[in-house]
Formats: sequence, C-alpha cells, structure tokens
Amino acid sequence: MNQAIDLAVIFSERNECTWENPVKVEVGEGEHEMVGVAVYGFGLLMHVSCNNITIIGKGKGKTTILGGFYVNGKQNVKMEQFTVTNRDGYGLFCKGSGTTVDVTECCFKKCQDYGMFVIGGATATATRCDFMENGNYGVACSGANTKVRLNDSTMHHNGNYGLYASDHAVVDLHGTKTDIHSNKQFGIVAGMNGKVSIHLPSQHNTTHDNVMNNRFQMEGGSIANINADGSFTHVEEVDEDNW
Repeated sequence: MNQAIDLAVIFSERNECTWENPVKVEVGEGEHEMVGVAVYGFGLLMHVSCNNITIIGKGKGKTTILGGFYVNGKQNVKMEQFTVTNRDGYGLFCKGSGTTVDVTECCFKKCQDYGMFVIGGATATATRCDFMENGNYGVACSGANTKVRLNDSTMHHNGNYGLYASDHAVVDLHGTKTDIHSNKQFGIVAGMNGKVSIHLPSQHNTTHDNVMNNRFQMEGGSIANINADGSFTHVEEVDEDNW
C-alpha cells in the first residue's frame, strides 16, 4: 500500500495522471496495514500527497485498511469499496482549501476517534458509506467553506455523535437510505453556526434511537429539512441546560 502511494506521487509529478485519467491503486482482499505518519496529534495516517488518484478495494467486507488517510490540499482523490479501521486515530482526515475527496461504498469502523473529519475549507462527498462504532464521532466537520455531502450513508453506534457540524461548516444529507441511529449521545449536532440541511421530507426517519437526543442545535447551529418545494422545516432549539 505504501509503495503504491509513493509510485502514484511519481506519476503525478510526471503529469501522467489527470482528472479524466487518474492513477488507480487497486487493493486486494484481506487486511492491509499501512505505515502512517503522525499528523498534528490526530493519530498515524497515510498521507495521500498527490492529485488525481483513485484507491479501490474489493468491497467493504473483503478489503480492510488498518490505519487512516490524510488528504491536505489535494484534488480529485477518490476511495472506493473498502473498510478502514484506525485504532490510533481517524479513518479519513481531509483538510485545507482546495481539497476534494469522494468516497464511495466504504466503511469507517472502530476508529479510535472520528470515522471522517473534514476541516479548513475542504470538500468531501460520501456515497453509500457507513460510519460506525467509532470512539467519538462518525462524521465531524468544522470551519468556514468546509462542505460535506452525505448520500445514502449511515452513522451509527458511535461513542458520541453520529454527525457533528461546527464553526460555519455546511453538511447536506441526501438519499432515503440515510440513517443516523444508536449513537451514545446525539444523532446530529450543529454548533457554532454549523449548518445541516436534510434534503428529505420531514417525516423521513433520518435520525432515531440515539441515547440522548436525535437532533441538537447550539450556539447558532442549524438543522433543517429542505422540502421539495424549497421551503424548510427547522428542528426546535434544545436548551443546553437540559441535555
């Protein structure tokens, strides 16, 4: 795995991979342990240090990456069809303006801290992904111009929240298979002017059966269902003194 990433960097430096024709790293079945580097105290992570790269496994239940990924300032990074377990930190850490990461049919499971963390103006999209049984949050995002789109993805049985948006980050939830449940504190939390828009009817059972509350707003955070006619339904504000 480490050698493949190093080779991808060489191809990128030679301009042999483009947006239309990215370098592809295929990962076989079984468990693959990565040699990571410490990233700002967030655990040992593999640094994806080139643009236009696609990392493909054989399926969530067949390919497991032991370790996490770190993407900072790189574009057109795609990950598909594998499970990530990082016992020492985050599963996927996306940081920085200009960063674009797309994740499809992956599972971020039993990571020590967050399944996916997006900050500093990065953009991340997850489609048909699962964020489950992580020590802290399933998905967390923070910072102005940080954007996350979650399509038909699940966040469940995490140690604290399923989904957390803070400090002006924006999250859009799409897809009727979206399911946020059984987290040990809250399902969805929006704080410090973070915004979560749920592009589903208000009667859709988006978040349920979380231990403390399904939806929680604080410090200017916003959670709202966006209706088909463009109108929106806000969740009622929750008193922080009554967690």
